[in-house]
Amino acid sequence: MDCNDARNLLQACADGEVGAADSVRLERHLEDCESCVDSLRNLQALRAATRHGAAYHRAPADLRARILASLPAPAEPGFVDSGAAEPAGWRSWFTWSPAVNAALATITAAAVGLSLFQFNQQPSEGDLTANAIVASHVRGLISNRAIDVVSSDQHTVKPWFNGRIDYAPDVRDLGAAGFPLVGGRLDYVDGQRVAVIVYRRNQHPIDVFVIPGNNSGSLGERERQGYQIETWSAHGMRYWAVTDASAGDLRAFVQAWRNAEGGVER
Repeated sequence: MDCNDARNLLQACADGEVGAADSVRLERHLEDCESCVDSLRNLQALRAATRHGAAYHRAPADLRARILASLPAPAEPGFVDSGAAEPAGWRSWFTWSPAVNAALATITAAAVGLSLFQFNQQPSEGDLTANAIVASHVRGLISNRAIDVVSSDQHTVKPWFNGRIDYAPDVRDLGAAGFPLVGGRLDYVDGQRVAVIVYRRNQHPIDVFVIPGNNSGSLGERERQGYQIETWSAHGMRYWAVTDASAGDLRAFVQAWRNAEGGVER
């Protein structure tokens, strides 16, 4: 894939709508192309700004007055002028019966209610990040790139990230708790290159995404597409753990991590 091919997919990637095959090809291209990474990051920023920062402007009062003045005056109740000419043109559209007006009012109210419901159902920032985390986890599995550095030694895995990202992720030895370290890799979440620490529970990989920042919003459902996910903050980092193991195993893993680091901010 070259830059021209990648640009055709960047907008879809920013919207979370890239298919699995294209996602793998795009990820490989982004590993070596800072220009496309910057473009994707800009698209993500633009998407966030339009979703959360768009201003709302109420129509001016004089516009409402002009619209109302252009409408035909309602007929007085109980009075029908049989000799009056039928309204011509578009004005005839507004001479509905009371029953039709009532039906239209009901439809309008229902449409407004549906719009408000859909607005309230918009996913939170935390839910959007969770979806991106799960997509990255699946992408790593199907591309056979779940691990870039293979080692059970935390002192080998942690230095591997030096020079590849601009922060140092924590790498914990959780083997005694039943979660052996198997390595790490680089991945992309919302256009940002991040560290992923890989553990295992029996035959189930557990990916821990380490992202700078203490808060990525609230998280709703803990299960996405059949994968369990948990998130917590500590020491200026946000951690996201995702796995196809059971919810109980993931809770035990998070507790083992917390015990190893001696304190967690939620």
